[in-house]
Amino acid sequence: MKKWLYILCGLTLLSLSLNLLLEPKGLVIGGATGIGIILKRLAGVPLSVTNLIINIPLLIAAVRIKGFAFVKDTLISTLLLSPILELTAHIEPIQTDYILSAVFGGILSGAGIGLIFRGDATTGGSDLLAAILHTYIPHISTARIMLIIDMLIVTAGIFALGITPALYAIVAIYIMSKLVDIILEGFDFAKAVFITSSNCELIGLTLTHRLVRGATYIDCRGMYSMDEKGMLLIVVSNREIGRLKEIVNEIDENAFVIVSDTREIMGNFRR
Repeated sequence: MKKWLYILCGLTLLSLSLNLLLEPKGLVIGGATGIGIILKRLAGVPLSVTNLIINIPLLIAAVRIKGFAFVKDTLISTLLLSPILELTAHIEPIQTDYILSAVFGGILSGAGIGLIFRGDATTGGSDLLAAILHTYIPHISTARIMLIIDMLIVTAGIFALGITPALYAIVAIYIMSKLVDIILEGFDFAKAVFITSSNCELIGLTLTHRLVRGATYIDCRGMYSMDEKGMLLIVVSNREIGRLKEIVNEIDENAFVIVSDTREIMGNFRR
């Protein structure tokens, strides 16, 4: 039930974004919806119709190649998208400029696609075509094939609708991709910290005592000096990273520290 709530909310947000903000300005964001925007602007074909015309052949091909289980949820979400697109098409578009259409269109569509992904589904289009093509060209990743397809669609938008909408569409695509990441991974990234020092044991004990965090000690050797050294791995929240650096600097100002974002943690981790 929760899964389909995600999908329905996502489809609604995506439809509102397309009908109220992106399509009225001709912002082609790639995928089947991007082709739909081009066809509506040039020939008046409704987005709901284009969605079915493009995706039904892809869904049939995917069922034959990948099996029904692979496309079951995508089939349902794709079929649901058309009536939702048709319903939201009757809402008056928001009258605004290109930049606001790109920003808020990107936010709404990114949130919508992210929620659909959270429901383990897609809306077909370039995602589905990329999965099909990957079967025949396995040496190219699905993500790269999808990127190539979307680039071709955006390029078609340049020739069909002009360079200005295409440039703003790129802004929308960037914002959309960031919102998808946020929906899927959350706002609160943790930090994974690798610390190499001749005083690793003291640093580790101090960090675990002051930050109340577990740490892992790894024996290692420098490739240049061949000296035996220790390395610490510790995962902390964003708000603790400044304090961690201060503690490390107090003990060994020459310590080598690597800090990276950690987008997913399984197990007992206190944020």
